[in-house]
Amino acid sequence: MITQQISNESLRGKLPFVKCRLCQADVKKASKIVRLGTGFGVICEDCYEEFNSNERELIYNMCIAFGGYFGKLRDEKTNNYQVIKSLAEQYNVSYQGTNLTSLDIRILHRAFLYGISPSQIVQGLRILSD
Repeated sequence: MITQQISNESLRGKLPFVKCRLCQADVKKASKIVRLGTGFGVICEDCYEEFNSNERELIYNMCIAFGGYFGKLRDEKTNNYQVIKSLAEQYNVSYQGTNLTSLDIRILHRAFLYGISPSQIVQGLRILSD
């Protein structure tokens, strides 16, 4: 019965796409089902290839806990270097009297919202600290 409804010409092409659990992109053809949190989720091929399982888990948990999704604030004007530089400045400003763990979490979440992967954050902060 469901197959008949989907194959009906009036419905074809109007069904919504599944969204990637990390970046919210429409998953059209290539997708992967991976373990995220305590369950499973569908992610796009790009996220599957770009992140290892630990990074996917970290990004997913941060976005569930604090809101948003990977790359939510990214636009064509976004420059990773400028974002990482801004995040590094927040370390310098906020370091005084702040719990370093909570600061790390805020910085990571903000970087994820701008679409910066964990490896890019570490690499960028190393370059800026040298």
